[in-house]
Amino acid sequence: MEMTPVSFGGIALGSFLLVIIAAWLSRKGNFAPPFERRPLMNQTELRLFNTLRGELPAGWSVMCQVSYGAFLRNKSFKRYMSINSKRADFVVLDADLNVAAVVAYQGGGHYGNSRDSRARAEKSDAVKRQALREAGIALIELPAKFDRETVAQRVAELAGTGSCHVAPDRPAA
Repeated sequence: MEMTPVSFGGIALGSFLLVIIAAWLSRKGNFAPPFERRPLMNQTELRLFNTLRGELPAGWSVMCQVSYGAFLRNKSFKRYMSINSKRADFVVLDADLNVAAVVAYQGGGHYGNSRDSRARAEKSDAVKRQALREAGIALIELPAKFDRETVAQRVAELAGTGSCHVAPDRPAA
């Protein structure tokens, strides 16, 4: 079979169009890997979440991975943007669903493993502390190794009752 200039031109044009279409589709994300579900918390964060839930007064609740921009505002766009994309590990809500406190869990990976990552984390923590202080929201910072008693004490201080948790098997005092 002999290749004529017309058939060669048709093949070249078709190939060019296929390349253009493939490039356009790749921009639309059709060749990108699919999204996958992942857990919101690791095992230690889940343990802390459950401990917090167990220690909170009746009617109080806790949420995880909440954007600071969801519960803080500022008239200055620049200041608002300085906290908007930051996440609170846990937000404690009182019975009226007002933010009572932020719980910052300083897990093993919190500071990273380099001097630069530690400096970034410390700077980010300082911005969060300042924003919470200005908004009058309590901050509970917990180290990587925590126990139920420490969490119970901090929650009790927050709620102002001295004792927020009564185990089901013992009567209230």
